[in-house]
Parts: sequence; C-alpha cells; structure tokens
Amino acid sequence: MAEKITQEKSIPGGKALLFLTIILGLLNMLGPIGIDMFLAGVPNIAEGLGTTPNRVIASISMVMLGNAFGQLILGPLSDRFGRKPIILLTLFIFAGSALASGLSPSIEYLIFWRFIQGLAISSGRILAAAVARDLFDREQLGKMMADILFVTAMAAIMFPIIGGQIAQHLPWQWLFLAMTFFGAAVFLIFVFFYQETIEQRNLKALRPSYLLVNWLATIRHPVFVRYVLCSSCSMAGFGAFLGTSPTVLRGAFGVSAVTYGFLFSIVAGFFLIATFIGGRFILVIGQQRLIAIGSLIMVVGGIVLTALAIIDVRQPLAVILPSAVFVLGLGLVFPQTNALALQPFSQSAGTAASLMGFITNLVSAGVVVLLAAMTHTTAINLAVAILLSGVLSSLTYFVIIRPAEKTP
Repeated sequence: MAEKITQEKSIPGGKALLFLTIILGLLNMLGPIGIDMFLAGVPNIAEGLGTTPNRVIASISMVMLGNAFGQLILGPLSDRFGRKPIILLTLFIFAGSALASGLSPSIEYLIFWRFIQGLAISSGRILAAAVARDLFDREQLGKMMADILFVTAMAAIMFPIIGGQIAQHLPWQWLFLAMTFFGAAVFLIFVFFYQETIEQRNLKALRPSYLLVNWLATIRHPVFVRYVLCSSCSMAGFGAFLGTSPTVLRGAFGVSAVTYGFLFSIVAGFFLIATFIGGRFILVIGQQRLIAIGSLIMVVGGIVLTALAIIDVRQPLAVILPSAVFVLGLGLVFPQTNALALQPFSQSAGTAASLMGFITNLVSAGVVVLLAAMTHTTAINLAVAILLSGVLSSLTYFVIIRPAEKTP
C-alpha cells in the first residue's frame, strides 16, 4: 500500500538541479566532517581524556557501526514518512550528538555519543542516494551520484585542514563544536530549500514482515549482491586508511596535526578528481569501463604502498601518494557500483540503499576494529589492508560482475 504525496514530483534541471546537487552534497558531508576532521585531533583527544590513541581510534569503528545500523533503518523510515522529515531528524541528532561528544568527560562517553553520531551520519549517504534514485535511472543516476560525491569531496579536502588547525591551536572540544554548527546550518538549509522528491509514501515500509521480505528479496537479487560486494571491498581500504593513518603518520612518523590535515587533503583531492572524471565521462565510456579502470588503479596504489612499506621508507608522502592513487580508483568505482546496485529497486530505493550502506559500513567497521587491535610502528598493516581491498574489488569485478554483464 502506498500513499500519494500532495506535491507532484518534478525532475529538476539547470540551476534547480545544480542547487539540489549542492545541498545533497552538503548532506553527504556529515561523513567527512564527522570523521575526517576528527582524525587530526586523535592524540589531543587521547591526552585530554587520559586514554590511548588506539582507544580514540576505536571510536571511529563505533561511528561506522552506528552508520551501518542507521542506514538499515533510515531507508525504510524515509520510504514511509518521506525523505525530508527523516533528513531533518537526523541532522538534529547529528548536531546534538556532536555537542555531547565535545562535552564527554571520559572515553566511554565519547564512544557512546560517537555511535549515536554515526547513526545520524548514515543519513548523508543513504538519503542522498535515495533522493537521487527518486529522480534518475542508470547513467543519469550514476552521474548524479558522482556529482554529489564531487561536492562532498571538496569538503573532504577542507575539513581535514580545518581539523588540523583546530587540533593545533584550540582545545579538542572545538572539533565537535564545529560539527555542531555545521549540522545546524545544514538543518536550516533543508528546512527552507528542500522539496520532497518521493512520489509515494510506502505505508508498509516499517512493518517487520514487509521489511524482512524486502531485505531478503534485495539480498537475494544477483545484481545487488555483485555490486555491493565490489563496493564493500573497495570501501574497506578507505576504512583502513581512516582508522590507521593517524596512528602511522602522527604517531610513528611524528607529523604535526596541521601537517596531517594537509596530507589527508591530498588524498581527498584525488577523490575529488575521480568524481569529476566520473561525472564528466560516464555518458561517454559507460559505468562498466569506469569500474574496470578504477579497480585496476586501486590495485596499483596498493602494490606501490606495500612495496614502500616493506622497504620501510619512513616518509609521510610514501604513505599518502600511493593511498591517494588508491582513492583515485575508489572515486571511479564507488559511485557506479552504488548506482548499479540500486538500479533494480525503483519502488524500494530507500530500503535497498539502506541495506547496501549497512553491509558496506559493517565491513569497514570490522576492518577498523581489526587494525585498532594492532601496533602500528610502520605502514605495513595499512599497506596490506589497502592492497587486499584493491585486489578483492578487482577480482569481484573481473571474475563475477563482468562475465554476468556480458551474459545476454
């Protein structure tokens, strides 16, 4: 059963499409500001809370875990009540949990509030993808998602630098105050400038039996399984970078918070380049070629990083530049695998996107937990994780996806 919304959906174009892309990019920035800006301050937070950097890094896995479970429920909620009310709810939770994180008296409180923040962060990816799917199909959907990630990638360049400056010159609590201000500002933008895009609200979307049937139908769909597997393998490498690079670069290599912020922005810049390339060339060379090229680039980045780690080149750029190459490939692969995974689900895009996000973030959280339990005096653990990510993503594409796509 579905309920027709009162406002007719229209496909935006021109300036309206540009504005929608920008505000969805802002929504998707919850991840970069919630994680990327935080990374430069890990040693500061550890010192302020009287704990170890590894325990602070473990809070990133809680963000990812919250992100996973949030995506599992936010999609169906947005299918039932519409995109806009759920976007506003999660932005409110994001700002409130960021403020609470900044006021945490101990690492245990911080970990709890970061989990809550992760629930809200999930709205960025899941609801931006659902809105895009409401409006577009196939290559146009892939282009829209690439353009959204292009906007997000600009934030991923800025926020690590801002985080480095805050960590260097202000108390660590200001990292979370900045998140609070950002969440409040985006909340107001969506209150006044976003119009609902879902054509029909699904009144059955939250029924347990309906959810179970839809989840089972989604997870059994071969197209969904193939592309989510590729997406999860590729994103696991970036999760490894997020969870390990502060310990390796700031701890083992001794770089400052400001320097770390600038180094991280280099990696984010390569993601920006990739999303720009993907958005411009997808209609020319197609989604399949973009995924093929991107997966091979990820392998190259992993091989170079592993080789430099084995011979123990203890220079920050020996970690950053190969990681940036990996992320260049990721930026080509990730938007297209996401778009293609959602393609079969025009009537349940929110539910499918939520399940996709749950799986992807659960895999990344597992990688971060595993790496947080290790000692990182060199970059070898990070290098092996990134190499495995690239190899598994490539194998998934060339062994599973490509033959299936060629089958009539």
